[in-house]
Amino acid sequence: MSDSGLLQKAAAQKSEDEISEALVNAAIIPDSNDSSIKDIAITLSYGAIVPFFIVMWFGIYLDFISLNILSPIIMLVSLGFVWWKLELGLPSFAGGNGLDMKKSFAIFGTYIILLGLPFLLSILLVGDISVGDVDFDDSGEELEIKIRQNGGSGSHDALVTIYHGSSSTFSNEYSFNIDKSDGLGDYGKFTIPTSDFYSGNALPSLDSAYTMTINIDNGDTIVEDIALDSLVLSRDITSLYSVATPSMSTNSDDCGSMDRCVSGISLSAYVGISSSSSIPGALPYADYSFTATLSLDGDSDAIQYPEVTVNGGYFSSSGPHGEATWDGMGGQYGGGYMSNIGLFGSEIALMGSESNVELGEGNIVIPKSDWTESDYGCYHLDILVSYGYANNAGELSHTSYYLYDESESSEESWTKVNSC
Repeated sequence: MSDSGLLQKAAAQKSEDEISEALVNAAIIPDSNDSSIKDIAITLSYGAIVPFFIVMWFGIYLDFISLNILSPIIMLVSLGFVWWKLELGLPSFAGGNGLDMKKSFAIFGTYIILLGLPFLLSILLVGDISVGDVDFDDSGEELEIKIRQNGGSGSHDALVTIYHGSSSTFSNEYSFNIDKSDGLGDYGKFTIPTSDFYSGNALPSLDSAYTMTINIDNGDTIVEDIALDSLVLSRDITSLYSVATPSMSTNSDDCGSMDRCVSGISLSAYVGISSSSSIPGALPYADYSFTATLSLDGDSDAIQYPEVTVNGGYFSSSGPHGEATWDGMGGQYGGGYMSNIGLFGSEIALMGSESNVELGEGNIVIPKSDWTESDYGCYHLDILVSYGYANNAGELSHTSYYLYDESESSEESWTKVNSC
């Protein structure tokens, strides 16, 4: 080969090396804006690492936006901030002078680690499966079961068996995924309608309480004797009581020649569950309807109160309760609605059209002018209730007795008696 050929080859090689070096210099420039490793580390700490962990641990409490949307937004914003703060620059093809090699390596290395950290933790920190919260919804119509496994994922099966006392009333298998998270960790959940397993009252005896056993993945995790809320699971009426309280008047318009007389009556029904006293305990989740009839000697009706329907399971800040409705007959029997049934006790006041401050209640007295029978004699107050939930249904009745009479002192009396 001639000298001229060697010279040409050397020149060409030199030209190629110069072009390659120029391309590298265009993309990555030397540390023109030199920052110490300490400066870079501090900027990455508050600009990238801190926002990442804030979102990772506290982002679940932000109900208005999903973490799947929030996390990428925070990462992009923090990357933009760090890029600007460290003056990383722009590559030549974007109109810049190239990127700082030291800063580029630190920034992109940090973000790769942060992006891979959740995946790494999910592999290294997978916890055992356990049963978390077992709660009814506010209406008591659905039982929600959470199964927890920190860092877990995938599909699992749970065999649920529910006992009423010592008897099994329900058994079914459910599939669920560990695909949700909250402040306590990762979890999956499934729900069971209360009507699927209800078979009678849990109250008042501990021997009739409901318990649940959960067998997860065919024996990998078994949790027994999980107690279920006995108040929610008591819906059958087992006890009634009734009271007819007179409204007494000394007004001649009411009493005529009598010095004191019965001007009206206040009726109350107590509907609930057996207790140690004559007054039943409240059942705020029960559904039932009842009629109330005040009659002379059990034959001639004085008051036939409209049928009252109670729907239980409402929930407010003060607690669970029922709501009662009936035909108010244009105000003759109150407004036809009452809330908070079972919240403060089992009493349901049967409203009338008049108020009586002496009785401590408003708009509950049924004036004697609205009675269809008002002669002296023995009056029966009959309460008949019908109840039913799931496959349980029944009827219950109660009668109280009152002697309405005139005394020798020109006064009327209304006295509760054991029988007539």
